[in-house]
Amino acid sequence: MTRYDRYILLMCLSFFGFFALVLVSVYWINQGVDLFDQLISDGQTILAFLELTTLALPPIIMMVLPVAGFVATLYVFNRLITDSELVILQTAGISPLRLLRPVFYFGAIMAFLVAGLSNGLAPQAEAQFRERSNILGNDLVAQLLRAGVFQSPISGITIYISDISPEGELQGLFIHDRRSETREVTYRADRGYLLRDAENARMILVSGRSITLDRVTNRLSNLSFERLNYDITQTLSPTASGSDEEGEVPTKNERAMSTPALIAADQDLANRAGIPLDRIKWELHYRFAQAMFAFFVPLIAASCLMLRNFSRLGLWAQIMLAVGLVIPLQMSKNLLSAQVINAPHLAPLAYVQPLLCAVVFGAVLLAVYKTAHWRRMRQPDLVEGGA
Repeated sequence: MTRYDRYILLMCLSFFGFFALVLVSVYWINQGVDLFDQLISDGQTILAFLELTTLALPPIIMMVLPVAGFVATLYVFNRLITDSELVILQTAGISPLRLLRPVFYFGAIMAFLVAGLSNGLAPQAEAQFRERSNILGNDLVAQLLRAGVFQSPISGITIYISDISPEGELQGLFIHDRRSETREVTYRADRGYLLRDAENARMILVSGRSITLDRVTNRLSNLSFERLNYDITQTLSPTASGSDEEGEVPTKNERAMSTPALIAADQDLANRAGIPLDRIKWELHYRFAQAMFAFFVPLIAASCLMLRNFSRLGLWAQIMLAVGLVIPLQMSKNLLSAQVINAPHLAPLAYVQPLLCAVVFGAVLLAVYKTAHWRRMRQPDLVEGGA
């Protein structure tokens, strides 16, 4: 690697780090606001919020990396051209492909980072995020201990708590149980306490009354009590146990599955996981195609800015051309994914996106070589040993 290569590569990496930090922060804060409102309203703690937002970071970083690499490359080459550094190198007769060599290195680094995230850290974080969300969503505190709200944790049960003291005492309890086909029971209590262990949960009702309606005879029975033990274990929503009679069942989201699991997936595993096989196969191919896409994005950005020489009017036309080329390429992923619905054999269409990127880059590079400047200044590379 020559001095020129190191100079351009370090600039790209430096600005890439800055833009990646900014974009990740924007996406992270935007997602964190919604998550914060949801968790706090469910009675969760700040620690639970920090845990979930941290687990949400790897997928966000993976999504932002190609964008940050694209913007960083545009910024670096715009700066090189406006400062006449690239013009000097062009005047020396260095070929466009040689000038793009550090961008090839930069694109390879982007591809390596995206591949590592999409095949390693991101699926693990996604799986843990869903697991923790499921656990928090089935937490008694999140489901039951919400004052001033009528709640129905499961069909047939309505619970209302008027207030909760700082010590955790439940005040003004109302429970209506209509799960039985033959009777309805309504409980009212001045106060209560929640007790739970690893397997069971119960609510101790103090100083209250129970009213039972016999649906068969239409008779009411009224009972006062000083202390009543009410089992609420069944009011919890069932959590995903992660296994069935045949063994472990994979997660019900293909993005949370490891790459080896995606490779080994068949129709039987897809049925047990509740995921269409075409989605599993698409996710497998797209993880590798995404890394290839990240490789070509900086090259497209750099080659577009090399289409013309320095101009006092700026390089807005070239910048808009680069943006106009990359946005449709990014959107092509959604169009291609729609084609593989109910057609697992079409999952390799995921590689059409990086293939289109390669074609676009080749066309732009060819246009650069055909410009009047390069036809006039084409010479053997004079700075192969270092610039």
